[in-house]
Amino acid sequence: MSPLLPPEELARLEALARYSVLDDLPAEAFARLATLAAQFFRVPMALVNFVTEDAARCQAGIGVDLRTVDRSVSFCTYTLGQSEVLAVPDLTRDARFMGNPLVTVPGGYRFYAGAPLTTPSGHNIGTLCVLDTKPREAVTPAEREALRNLAALAVDELELRRVAAELEREARARDRLMHDLRRVTRHSETLLAISELADLDLLPHELAEHAVRLLAEVADLDWAGLVLLDGPAEPRPLWQTPGLPFSLAGCLTRPWPWATALGGETARFWNTGADLARWRPDLAGAGACVAAQIALGTSGEQALSLLAVRTRPLPWTAAERALLETAGRCVMTGTRRRAELNAAQREANFDALTGLPGRRAFERDLEARVAGGQPFVLVRCGFTNFGVLNGALGHVEGDALLARCAAALASGLSGDDQVYRLDGVQFALLLSVSPEGDRGAAEGQAREAPARALEAARDAGYELPGISVGAALWPRDARSARALLHLANQRRQADERRSPAVTSGQHEEG
Repeated sequence: MSPLLPPEELARLEALARYSVLDDLPAEAFARLATLAAQFFRVPMALVNFVTEDAARCQAGIGVDLRTVDRSVSFCTYTLGQSEVLAVPDLTRDARFMGNPLVTVPGGYRFYAGAPLTTPSGHNIGTLCVLDTKPREAVTPAEREALRNLAALAVDELELRRVAAELEREARARDRLMHDLRRVTRHSETLLAISELADLDLLPHELAEHAVRLLAEVADLDWAGLVLLDGPAEPRPLWQTPGLPFSLAGCLTRPWPWATALGGETARFWNTGADLARWRPDLAGAGACVAAQIALGTSGEQALSLLAVRTRPLPWTAAERALLETAGRCVMTGTRRRAELNAAQREANFDALTGLPGRRAFERDLEARVAGGQPFVLVRCGFTNFGVLNGALGHVEGDALLARCAAALASGLSGDDQVYRLDGVQFALLLSVSPEGDRGAAEGQAREAPARALEAARDAGYELPGISVGAALWPRDARSARALLHLANQRRQADERRSPAVTSGQHEEG
């Protein structure tokens, strides 16, 4: 054949390649067709051939053990060039074949009839032929028709095999697609569950632990644990497959400087046993095949990471790497969000200057006390004329004095008792009282904390003008939180008006 194939020959070979038959063993269906052809023509030999670029290859044969014939001497080469049956009653009398070595050899062929195997696209890719070592009379039209029909059946068989192969490939592709979709769905659901952990009231290390347990099964892990990165630490096992070698479990929980493994990165994968052996020969020797370490953010001052191990030589796929790394980022984002939320909540509920709970916390706790039904006393107090002293001292020193007095208000409280800074120099206290306690005892209890504040100011070298106090008992004095607060404030204002230290224009309302 010419090194440069004609376009029509190239198209024919491409059509043949679509059937993928050349590497198959002789097929039973083709053998039956060859047998029918031989029986119909009453000849000893019949072949189903497929013609490649340089040879005719026998797919099925009857009466002859012929696997491959060079295309230059194959009779079928001539059959390929026409659309009808090629019949040669006596090959020794045909100028095309009389010198063919398959004819001239002792006992060579004398009779040949072949029909092209024509594909639906019109390409002749092979032949169905019958042979005899004896010459014959001319082939009848009925015999030609029979050979054409048998050749068409051979092509039908090829088409069935091609369609079946395509369906099988499509089924495998569909199975792979469904497997990938299920994997992606599981990974997505796992990542969603991990991201939703941030909405739960979990400490950072608790969030990381839950995330590791969610990852362990979907990532096909044999062991997973939580690792502290600050110095040598023992990993905390969170997942372990049944049957994990005891020696490997011992190695995995051995103290180790895990931060050196990450080297400042957020993820590291050991994808082969050789890689793992260079890092941790003890793990590889105990049965670990691949491993991964994923940063999970911080818990307080401690950095956390996931250690994942497989005892099977299954390298981390791109999808698994993406899952573990994305999960790590989700956990880090979740812990950061939780820390920011906690900071925002603390800022909203606590006073920055004194560190005491603020008005929002007071209102919440007051409602909770009322709903609880246990008796308590609500105390409202305020430093009178503190603005004058603050102006004389300056805001920095004045703020320091106010913080000192606030700390004194909070000192000595017990149980659920709590002091709150409402605003400016106005404070409130919620103090538990005994059910049988009288009003006098409650009011005495209410003035103990303000007295400590005045004493703290004196210890610092300052004499406060005074402090006004008002108290109201629950449930004796009021039937709602709002009414109780209003009454305590009225009593505080009345106490302030009675104080000789109150100066006109220096009335501290609140």
